[in-house]
Amino acid sequence: MSLPELEIDRDSPIPLYFQLAQALEHEIVAGTWQTGERLPSEQEMCDRFGISRTTVRQALARLEQQGLVSRHKGRGPRARDRRQKTWLLQSADGFLQDEVSRLGMQVSSEILRLEVDRLPNWASEALDVPKDEPGVTLERLRSVEGMVALYVVNHLPARLADAVSAYDDPNESLYQRLAQRAGIEVAGARRVLEAVNASDKLARLLEVERGAALAYVQSVSWDADLRPFDCYRAWLRTDRLKVDVQVAATKHGTVSAIVGGGVYGPPIHPADRPDRP
Repeated sequence: MSLPELEIDRDSPIPLYFQLAQALEHEIVAGTWQTGERLPSEQEMCDRFGISRTTVRQALARLEQQGLVSRHKGRGPRARDRRQKTWLLQSADGFLQDEVSRLGMQVSSEILRLEVDRLPNWASEALDVPKDEPGVTLERLRSVEGMVALYVVNHLPARLADAVSAYDDPNESLYQRLAQRAGIEVAGARRVLEAVNASDKLARLLEVERGAALAYVQSVSWDADLRPFDCYRAWLRTDRLKVDVQVAATKHGTVSAIVGGGVYGPPIHPADRPDRP
């Protein structure tokens, strides 16, 4: 039975079990093992990767918690529904776009607003542009598997207006569009996560009661020249899409958010009144 082509990096700050869990998750999502199909045994994984059974069991426990694997005594681990509904908070890609391929989910969007107008003060500060300078605002309502899951508002500097103009396909990746039309290469991102209560507007858009608990995310992304090119605010229904935060201790003893071995850098200022879009 095939196992992923993975070389465990023992010098990485990412725990060994976490490296294995990510590799197995990728294979399950890719359909290497269909729902109900048995995965290789714990001993096979130990022999293949040169790791202890404890490490393998930690990896399988994580996948079981995510709903990707089921374990029953005497039967071995088996793959479950590969469309795990989680979003990696640390990913540098645009909000949810990486999840379409990573998790095999169907993500659709509705564009509520696309215009060049004065940027709000928090966005001007995050993008490092003068206050009152115009910029691009892209407001979308996004659904996962046909159910509305989040409301997100992106702000970009005016220099990218041509690249974003005529954004007529609501399901097109914003970051892919920027890469193709403006040569933007994402170098990193920083995200702030808070818990908020739904205002009247958010309740209407996300189909929840006023005051319902939501996850709020504020982000800024920068390019290869370390220039910020996008910032957004997003309000998320965690009953329909869970947030996955992955951390690992570095060699210097700090704890950092890790995605693919990358550590994402400078902080942004938290939003004022994030429950009031």
